[in-house]
Amino acid sequence: MAKFLTILFILLASNFNVFSQNSATSDFQSPLDIPLFLSGNFGELRATHFHAGIDLKTQGVTGKPVYSSFEGYISRIKIQSGGYGKSLYITHPNGYTTVYAHLDKYMPNVEAYVKSSQYKRKSYEIELFPPKEMFVFKKGELIGYSGNTGRSGGPHLHFEIRKTDGQIPVNGLKFHLPVEDRIRPEFRSLYAYSYPTEETVSIGGSERTMYNVRKKNDSVYYVDKVIECTNNYLGFGAEVYDFLNGSSNKCGIYLLQLKVDNIPRFMFQIDAISFVNSRFVNAHMDYELKVDKGKSVHRLFALPNNSLPIYSNTLDNGLLYLADDSVYHCEIVALDVYGNSSTLIFSCTSAANDNAIRTFPDYSTFVNWEKGDDFSIGNFSVHIPPRALYQDTYLSVSSMKGTGDVFSDTLIVCKETEPLHIGITIRVTIDTVKEYLEDKILFARLNGGKQISAEGGEFHNGVLSVTTRNFGKYIVTVDTTAPLIKPLSFRSGGRYNKDQNLIFKVEDKLSGVQSYDAYIDDEWVLLQYDAKSGTLIYTIDAERLEQGKSHKLKIVVSDAKYNRSEYENRFYY
Repeated sequence: MAKFLTILFILLASNFNVFSQNSATSDFQSPLDIPLFLSGNFGELRATHFHAGIDLKTQGVTGKPVYSSFEGYISRIKIQSGGYGKSLYITHPNGYTTVYAHLDKYMPNVEAYVKSSQYKRKSYEIELFPPKEMFVFKKGELIGYSGNTGRSGGPHLHFEIRKTDGQIPVNGLKFHLPVEDRIRPEFRSLYAYSYPTEETVSIGGSERTMYNVRKKNDSVYYVDKVIECTNNYLGFGAEVYDFLNGSSNKCGIYLLQLKVDNIPRFMFQIDAISFVNSRFVNAHMDYELKVDKGKSVHRLFALPNNSLPIYSNTLDNGLLYLADDSVYHCEIVALDVYGNSSTLIFSCTSAANDNAIRTFPDYSTFVNWEKGDDFSIGNFSVHIPPRALYQDTYLSVSSMKGTGDVFSDTLIVCKETEPLHIGITIRVTIDTVKEYLEDKILFARLNGGKQISAEGGEFHNGVLSVTTRNFGKYIVTVDTTAPLIKPLSFRSGGRYNKDQNLIFKVEDKLSGVQSYDAYIDDEWVLLQYDAKSGTLIYTIDAERLEQGKSHKLKIVVSDAKYNRSEYENRFYY
């Protein structure tokens, strides 16, 4: 039995080239000095992109030491209120660059360089490319401390390994980091996509059927009935996740292969994903299920507008033609980087009816993905450029009477669960806008029928236009409400010491915070802004603030529609 398992293990490795860890450099060490447990891995399906790194847990706290994974120099420093927050990029002599994101702070000499640059530019958000000789680190040298800055869902270190040439992220788990994984991937469900021809067409999800899977043993899953397809062509999608030791987080899958009657028909393997191609994740996964249900379903067939280079062993782009009265025996094999594998087995057959009538949504408009389309309804016009869609799509387009404080009817362009690769342009003609509101008017999208989110737009000569990568329900409204600034950790006339934080909460109901500045005694000072929590922080700076006197503090915040708020008070330092 042991000999059989050894042979099987070798065959899997040879067939899928999974164990190419041996060909990856072992130069890199862990960037943390604590046991490595992952909350996210490379290639994980996110809304609109593949995850470009691995997320390393920091025991639920910030401030863990972060070390240079290999010798090199800081080639880039970037600070954002969202995104990666505080990040460092270190270029190495072996052709790779490592990225350390969501940091709390850098080393003191780097902090001083960054702060000086921020004061020169009078901006918290900044991007710097220091000379290569300025900040040089040895392997294992301290470079900063972990944090929760940017669009982070909790304290952790986002760590990437990129090919320096082209800044292409590669799978960091293939570089011999001390991560333990002895857990097989888990299948959760199977989806069958039925089409009358070899051309895939989106009809709002009606072409999709879900099948529950059952577990036969530790490595084999199955569907307990034969899948009957009412059309001639069938594609499959698998909801499957990887898990690693010491963590309950659902992670992405590294490799999937579909075989039909033991013949390979489709396979993907995620070793590297360029940022140029990352948005094609919308074609790779079932976007509707991701948005509506939070499910990660990998398609095992290629949509026409999908240029990802991760596919191989493709036969008819993964679609299966079902001959009458034939039963097809299928299997999907899932593997992770460490060679743990699981298999889903099932069968399918044709139940096609040539006389079946397909139904389409009311007001549907057929749009060819290669050509795009232009259409209008009422005062609205919509331009869908070529290659904006991932496949031919029936779009449901309509309008309904607007209510409340709006300047238009509600435009409904398809469903928000239909993905777009590039932006569509929506325009509306409005002749009732008063001049003082022209820079306040904007498109907003209705989310769930009640909440609205700003999409923006420019108003010129009676026409409001916006380019967006979101379908959905649109209204035209105005934003005349200034942001609200509230003290959280500040009291009028209070006494403060060196390095204490003055913390304020800023809220904007619609167009969003666009700019923020602070002045002490009429001199600009640095504010840190955390977009996810809406907090502004000023840290008492002994080098720039005179001690032993009362100071006047002024904070100015503007939103994207030029509404401005000011907060003034005094404190003692």
